[in-house]
This record gives sequence, structure tokens and C-alpha cells, in this order.
Amino acid sequence: MAKAEYRACRKCKRLTTDEVCSVHPEEKTTNEWAGFVIIEDPEHSVIAEAGGYREKGRYAIKVRQ
Repeated sequence: MAKAEYRACRKCKRLTTDEVCSVHPEEKTTNEWAGFVIIEDPEHSVIAEAGGYREKGRYAIKVRQ
């Protein structure tokens, strides 16, 4: 996974290759993010709970506002 290929939603931190978040279509994505986590099972993940990730997917750890 190359950082340059992915962009992050400023609202939910979801990583995508699109210019707009698929969950928040009003939100443009940014390439100003650092670190990432892959959530496979949000219901049984301590990391998902701590980060507030409720769905399976790739998320940025830090997104510059």
C-alpha cells in the first residue's frame, strides 16, 4: 500500500483513492495523512474501539485538518 495512492477523509479517516469520501460525499479527501490501520473485525478489535472505527476497512491514524 503506497501512501501516495491513498487519500483520507477528514471526517471519518477512511482511506480511499477517490477525491471524495464514499461515506461522506460532501467531504473532499486529502493526501495529508500519516499512518494507517486495517480493521478486519470492528466488533472484536481493541484498536477499532479505541479509534472509533465502526466498519471494516482502511483508516488513517492522523489526518491533517
